Amino acid sequence: MGILKVEIDYNVSDALEIIKKFLKDNKINIFGIIDHRKNAIDAGMDMNDETLIMFGSPAVGTGIMIESPEIGIELPTKILLYSINDKTYAVYKNIKDLEQEYGITKNKESLEKLDGLINKIINMLKK
Repeated sequence: MGILKVEIDYNVSDALEIIKKFLKDNKINIFGIIDHRKNAIDAGMDMNDETLIMFGSPAVGTGIMIESPEIGIELPTKILLYSINDKTYAVYKNIKDLEQEYGITKNKESLEKLDGLINKIINMLKK
């Protein structure tokens, strides 16, 4: 329930490139990429690689937000990639939880599409 974490087979940089290519090839918007490590370095600190990518499709997400405006805190869809102790992880929200959490009834199909999209991406990150 809540947040899911999966060990992946690529470093943060390579995983990010795989995700970006997949999204571009499937005409899915990338709304932003936050390089937390770069921001830490810019602030005079250091940390392991950690990057957040935010993506989605207004054609899918808008209906969900019309039904439940509060779900906008969860959208766009996000995947956090980070490395620690020579392992890399992908962290993301369990989309199936959003249906109950936000009382989605009319747009369950859209949530299923988002869940399928994230699962497809996560599976690509495992060799």
